Amino acid sequence: MTEANRRRWPGPALLLAGCLLAATAGAGLSRGADPQTGLRFWKLQQQGLSLELRQRLPDQTRAFFQARGFPREIADRIATACVLQTIGGHREADGPAPVHIDLTEWRVITADDARPPKLKSRWDAEWPPGRVSRAARIAFRWATFPTVQTFSAGGDYGWGMISFDLPPGSRFDLLVRWRQGGQAREARIEDIQCPEDR
Repeated sequence: MTEANRRRWPGPALLLAGCLLAATAGAGLSRGADPQTGLRFWKLQQQGLSLELRQRLPDQTRAFFQARGFPREIADRIATACVLQTIGGHREADGPAPVHIDLTEWRVITADDARPPKLKSRWDAEWPPGRVSRAARIAFRWATFPTVQTFSAGGDYGWGMISFDLPPGSRFDLLVRWRQGGQAREARIEDIQCPEDR
């Protein structure tokens, strides 16, 4: 956790609805951990967008892709590239205009770099022909969060995995960008932690 985050931290975490929640900098941001697994999450509820990022253990991701036909070494590479389960949707409280996201506009910010998450197209291009079956590639596309997506009013949402391409245990900030009704929006989620490879 950065020194700035420590100063903003409100004190002891609160047990609320089975999860530990603590406020972070900025309106509409929260974070916590599942009390049973210890896996952490980050939530953004702001200006049309509802977004939640949840840690996945590398073993979960490794097993998921091996079960879908990926060779062990490729499944391991994906699993140790900071994969977070992501749930995105339209926040009804902020009006009926659709919310549009494009992951190419997001930025993974570390001490010495700022770049987009590792998108499914980059993963796909890394796998040599014949090394990953067509069926496995389709499973990967369906399991990962869409690169471009529009959420309509009325509870529209979607989910999938996003790879942030950092080693297990790494910490980073995420600059999230989206549009609602043509209006550009952004928010920074600070001090996200990649899951450890237990």
